[in-house]
Amino acid sequence: MISFIKSALSFARLEYRALRFYPSNFVLAVIQSFVSAGMWFFVSLFLKDYAASSLAGYGGDFVSYMIIGVVFFQNSSAILNLPFASINTAFWDKRLEVYNASPRGIWAFICGRFIWTFFFQLIIQAAVLIAAIVFAGVKINSNISIIPLVCFYLCFIFTCLGLGLLGAGNFFNLEVKQGREPFTWLVDVLARIFSGIYYPLTVLPAGLVFISRLIPHTYAMQGLRLVMLNGQGLENPAVRSDLLVVFCFALFSMLAGILVFERALDRASRGNGVGMVV
Repeated sequence: MISFIKSALSFARLEYRALRFYPSNFVLAVIQSFVSAGMWFFVSLFLKDYAASSLAGYGGDFVSYMIIGVVFFQNSSAILNLPFASINTAFWDKRLEVYNASPRGIWAFICGRFIWTFFFQLIIQAAVLIAAIVFAGVKINSNISIIPLVCFYLCFIFTCLGLGLLGAGNFFNLEVKQGREPFTWLVDVLARIFSGIYYPLTVLPAGLVFISRLIPHTYAMQGLRLVMLNGQGLENPAVRSDLLVVFCFALFSMLAGILVFERALDRASRGNGVGMVV
């Protein structure tokens, strides 16, 4: 375990060194996050009077509702696409067979990139939120309960990581070695439309609301907004309920993702090898 942790941290350090060597990548990532949040900020300004009546449960502030959704979704999307992007990068750089030759080498590679991406996105996310509060008038409740906030955030991140591992298995199972991977693409599309990231779920047709209940993003966004906008804590039944659901999603997706990805690796290893195109 100690050797595995050291290997994972070494991959995280490689990502950090690459960023130091190409600092423009950091600048552009920050700018893109601010541009995306800024674009939706102006959209929310335009719609805030119309949307206020639908957001009574979140204080009626559509601008704050929108910015929180956009910022956390950007972070989750980066984690969701991380496993497949990591395997894809190592494959085309001719390093995947080398990692696979070492015990748990591919897992150390993915975990190292996850550690780096987690903290890298967290820094950018915090910067965007602080700027939104200071300069854009986004209102965050002053009595935020830290424990449920951290629990929602971590459960949401690990849910996305587990779903990303499920998708990464298709790199070998479906031989998806170019372009977008279909499973994570589907999760991303459904989350954008049905989880209330950009608008309250009350605007969805009654026949489509059930889809939102199948998506973990729905419960994570509801819980995060209740905690950050309303200052609700674990004493609130809705917060406890949403947190339990997100925790179950995280547990199930991680177990399923690890199992599916391990089987995909074994299948590829018994065939032509993980570094070969079938």
